[in-house]
Amino acid sequence: MTIHLTPNLTDQAIAEMEAFDAFRAGEDLLDSRFPRDAARVLRRVVDEEPAHSASWELLGRAHFAAAQLKPAEEAFRRLVELEPTSAWAQTALGLTLDRQSRHGEGAVHHRMAAAMGASARDATRVELIDRQTG
Repeated sequence: MTIHLTPNLTDQAIAEMEAFDAFRAGEDLLDSRFPRDAARVLRRVVDEEPAHSASWELLGRAHFAAAQLKPAEEAFRRLVELEPTSAWAQTALGLTLDRQSRHGEGAVHHRMAAAMGASARDATRVELIDRQTG
C-alpha cells in the first residue's frame, strides 16, 4: 500500500487496527514521508507488543525522521535492550545522541557498532570525537 495524500488517521481508527495492520501502516507512512503519523500508529504497536524489536526500530526511525529526538532515543535504547548484538541499533542510538549534541555519549554506541564490524563510518565518528576531546 502506498500512501500519497496526507493521511487522516483518527485515534479511533488507529485503536481499531490489528497490530500487524498497524505495523504495516506505520511502514507505509514512514516510506511516504509522514513520520509523525507513522510514530502515532507505531506507538500503538509497541504498547501492544513491547518485545517486538522491529516495531521499536520502526518507531525510532519515525521519531528520528520527524526530528523528535528524545522519543527516538528512547525507542533506540529499547531496541538496544532487545537486540544488544545489533550493530545497526547501536549506530542508530549513537546518531540520535549525536543529533542532540551529546557526542561523547554517542561515541560509546559508535564504538560498540564499530567493534561489531558495522560500517566504517562508526569508527570515523569515534575518531572525530576522540580528536575533539583530546
